[in-house]
Amino acid sequence: MSIQSREDRISRKKRMRKLRANRICQVAAVLFGLVLAVVVISNFLKKDVTFSESENRILTERPEWDLQEVMSGDFMAQTESYVADQFIFRDSWIWLKLQLDKLAGKKESNGVYLGKEGYLMEVLDEPKEEYLKKNLAAVQDFSSRHQNLNRFMTLVPNAAYILKDKMPANAPVRDQSKDIQRIKDEVGESLNFIDVTKTLQDHASDPIYYKTDHHWTSLGAKYVFDEIADDLGIVPVQDYQVYTVSDSFSGTLASTSGYHGQRDTIEVYDPQGVENDYVVYYADDQERTTTIYDRSCLEEKDQYTVFFGGNHTRVDIETTNKEERCLLVFKDSYANSFMQFLTPYFRKIILVDPRYYYEDVEQLIASEGVTDVLFLYNLNTFLTDSSLGDVLAVQESE
Repeated sequence: MSIQSREDRISRKKRMRKLRANRICQVAAVLFGLVLAVVVISNFLKKDVTFSESENRILTERPEWDLQEVMSGDFMAQTESYVADQFIFRDSWIWLKLQLDKLAGKKESNGVYLGKEGYLMEVLDEPKEEYLKKNLAAVQDFSSRHQNLNRFMTLVPNAAYILKDKMPANAPVRDQSKDIQRIKDEVGESLNFIDVTKTLQDHASDPIYYKTDHHWTSLGAKYVFDEIADDLGIVPVQDYQVYTVSDSFSGTLASTSGYHGQRDTIEVYDPQGVENDYVVYYADDQERTTTIYDRSCLEEKDQYTVFFGGNHTRVDIETTNKEERCLLVFKDSYANSFMQFLTPYFRKIILVDPRYYYEDVEQLIASEGVTDVLFLYNLNTFLTDSSLGDVLAVQESE
């Protein structure tokens, strides 16, 4: 019997280890190939998804082969977008990536801050100076033309500013109080500018903004309504029946960021002890209802649209109120949930969304007998959108 030398034993062990390593690599390669084949076949066989509920958007459809688009490169770009949108278990992969990002300390996703206590905050925009100056000049000019009307303006600071303590550590936060002060200094003498920043700051510990959406909650809107009611010449009721219409709301910021770890509650407030009958007319759809709420929207992704079914060109609310006051509201979507508090106090309320409105405002005021005007926006929109200036401009007669 031959006795192996020490060198032979070492050499044999090395060969065995190399053989085992090669076998492991071969098995891994086979497994990887099988997994890849399963994924490719599954993606090929699975039915395309048209709409992403989690992201609230239409997904890319399979591109049609076209030689011209292949030559231009558009076909490959569309194919990449299609594969990214239709990849099997896509939502699960997105969720996994977000969890890994959070473990790695990431603070932002697609322009949304991942805040504390589950809050998602939109990144506050820098003002677009050209648009802001245009809006401010238009508001001043409008007010000078209509000094016979009661004129009010309220700009609502956004969650990232009011709830700064919920922001990720060291995340930059624009000082919106300076923006509001600037606007107040410029238009304050032409109308009654009501600064509600302190009111919201005083209630920052309450759920005044949704965690998953960029809007304020009905409670936040109520606090502001109580604050400005006296300026509007309103004695508000003190008693409300509060109804929870959803406890599964996942809003725009969840869709944008891809983070769906929270659900919000949507509440509506029904004032008690006051007559509150009204009819709502939607000008763009030419439809009438007897409520500002569209409960069918609670079955959709964007449940905030339960208020009026979303944004419209113009909405008229005709009430049974005996006071001859007609309120014209220039607004963005923040005003939608605010209207539940205003309906008992005016004969008529006309909502105009300048982003979609192209009619003559002067003719509207004259024909409807408008007595009061309210500009109600979230501050981020007012600083970055020029449509209000366009709508307030006097239209030249043909």
